[in-house]
Amino acid sequence: MREDLAKVLVEWQETWTPELVERDFDVSLIPDKPKKVVTFAGCRRSGKTYLMFQLINELSKKAPREEIFYINFEDERLEKRTETLTELIPTIEELYGKKDRLYLFLDEIQNIPGWDSWVRRVHDSRRDVRLFLSGSSSKLSSREIPTSLRGRALTFEVFPLSFREFLRFKGFEIPERLDFSPKKPVLLNLLREYLLYGGFPEVVLTSDVRVKGLIVRDYFNTVIALDVVERYSIRNPEELRTFIRLLLNSEYVSLSKTAKTMRSMGYSISKSTLASYLRYLEECYFAFPLEVYSPKVRLRMQHPRKIYFVDTSFLTFLSVKFSENMGRLMENAVFIELLRRRKEVNYALGKNWEVDFVLPEEETLIQVSYDISGEETFKREVNALRKASREFGFKNALLITWDVAGRVNGKDTTIEMIPLWRFLMGFT
Repeated sequence: MREDLAKVLVEWQETWTPELVERDFDVSLIPDKPKKVVTFAGCRRSGKTYLMFQLINELSKKAPREEIFYINFEDERLEKRTETLTELIPTIEELYGKKDRLYLFLDEIQNIPGWDSWVRRVHDSRRDVRLFLSGSSSKLSSREIPTSLRGRALTFEVFPLSFREFLRFKGFEIPERLDFSPKKPVLLNLLREYLLYGGFPEVVLTSDVRVKGLIVRDYFNTVIALDVVERYSIRNPEELRTFIRLLLNSEYVSLSKTAKTMRSMGYSISKSTLASYLRYLEECYFAFPLEVYSPKVRLRMQHPRKIYFVDTSFLTFLSVKFSENMGRLMENAVFIELLRRRKEVNYALGKNWEVDFVLPEEETLIQVSYDISGEETFKREVNALRKASREFGFKNALLITWDVAGRVNGKDTTIEMIPLWRFLMGFT
């Protein structure tokens, strides 16, 4: 029996889960049959661990605690070797005896070499073992899960708190007929806080803005150090950080132009290296490049990509340009909400117009604007939606505003105006 594993397992059974504010997760989405490996993928500190704890609490209502085990493979006491996994079940059985079933919640499992081969072997050979995995890498997502687990895994991507969850963490009860409620100013104030400081649970539960900033910067440094520099053996971390600073202060990224800019700053860097950096940032769920909408692959590759981040707090605390740009923060929040809803997303670009988001599968266009009180701004946003609608033949168009609702009728397209809070809460 391995002593390091034994200590961690006994400690878990003695301490169990902490107190939780529950997140929105439908447990019924995880079927008993057919048995699947359940994976949770997402950015570091976005709440994967607490979601696992939430499932553990639900599971403990019908299964004995001695059948349920949680291990975090970032625990420094555990060796980052395949043998740690190989000896896990034998160690449990030696400590607690053989059980009718075992439920294993394995956090940050991507830290263990050969984890996917072990998971496949246990899943295929042990009908009495149910596996729940998490990781700060898209290697556990449905898009990139190892071939050996295809068809065996059910994946859930975890993002920082949604606005609904944020309100729950803040203790705000949503009243009926919110539009006419005296609570609405409080809601809008909370929405502003959500956009500025984001949805990382620890940040949300911290009241001091200075401490919020310290936490976000620490998250950033940890993500870059562990999930990018260490994982991909980056030889020049300062070069990577400079690239990220440029991304944080840009709406778009052209790798050719960025490489030229960085060379003028004294970095000897190629477009292909920047492409790798951008892929790494996407794989660890930190940044998301968005392609232009076009059926032609060549055009999709030629146009710059728009850049969004997993949480708006990074824009507030780490960028210069967008620290008080509510329109940019709104747009980023809408993008992450679309990812949370598992939508396929692009942006659209035409001659003298641009539309923030295109949902091809739903034939829907979405424009986001903080202030449409000015006639020129209002016309620009509406005309962009109308031109894109004519070009693509899409009939559904949304203009997401700060707090304006209504409808703009047109010959070919009717544009629905919806306040951001209604969109984020699903009141469409």
